[in-house]
Amino acid sequence: MTVPYTVLHGGFHKTASTYLQRILHRNQGFMDKRGVHYVHHRQMRKGFTVPCQENSYLHLNIQRKDIIDDKKLRQMTTAFFEPLREMAPERLILSDENLAGHCGHCAKRGSLYRFRDAFMRVTANEIPFPVREVHLAVRNYADFFAAAYVQYIRSLRPFSPNVIFADTMVNRVMNNLLGWNGVIARVSHYFPDAQIYVWKFEDFRNDPNMTGQILRNIVGEKIDISKFKTPKDEKKRPSASARAMAEIQNLILTKGIAVASEQIRDIQEQYPRNADNPGFDPWNAWERKHLTKLYEDDIARLEREPSVTVVRSNPLF
Repeated sequence: MTVPYTVLHGGFHKTASTYLQRILHRNQGFMDKRGVHYVHHRQMRKGFTVPCQENSYLHLNIQRKDIIDDKKLRQMTTAFFEPLREMAPERLILSDENLAGHCGHCAKRGSLYRFRDAFMRVTANEIPFPVREVHLAVRNYADFFAAAYVQYIRSLRPFSPNVIFADTMVNRVMNNLLGWNGVIARVSHYFPDAQIYVWKFEDFRNDPNMTGQILRNIVGEKIDISKFKTPKDEKKRPSASARAMAEIQNLILTKGIAVASEQIRDIQEQYPRNADNPGFDPWNAWERKHLTKLYEDDIARLEREPSVTVVRSNPLF
């Protein structure tokens, strides 16, 4: 059996991972003809990531509705990978930004991916092929946690037990923050044969050429990405403004989570981020400056790690 050269695109959240996934999915047939197979991130999540994480919760003694023990997990992951074995691509691309955890965990705890060790340990054990590359994007801590908090609020449901408000998250971040280096060190630990490619979301956002540069790294040299088709347009969710987040918080306090959760989307549409409604930013000037300095220092440290390649903007692309 030919073992595919396996590549893992693991996010992180709020770094345009969905945009890259849409491009890869749009061009899946083009890549398949050339020996490169991309597993759609929704298929990856449903068939692999979620079962692995439910098994992780079991090992952490966290009560969950779905119980997936080791035997059941192995049956599920074997079934997930069996068609990929039969397909036998030269290069296999697995993508899911939830591999290390979830936005809600970050926002509630004020730290990066609370269950990252447990999740990545099981994930690494259940991928039957050696992972040769891992591709990750990071983001300024202030902006990441602000975006993660918005995502957390969007995920509230009528039965959510309680709500962590933004000022609580800010306090926890300032007291508990462990940076991207710690997360990426665990990635390196669980995928010891992999070269890790990391780029700053800010570079990606500011330089359109970086999309091609990053895609070339993920899909490999055999794929001519200049022939990629662009994804079809899809309706975007409204970006949350500071006004929208204030309105949601006030509704939670006065009417409760059940009422507020039913109106979150409507409030965001009523107060979209624009010239009149600036984006949600829970940090004061000193906090933002401090977090930005930590972020730049951490990127500099990552550049000194032999297993990490920090992808910078290249004017040749």
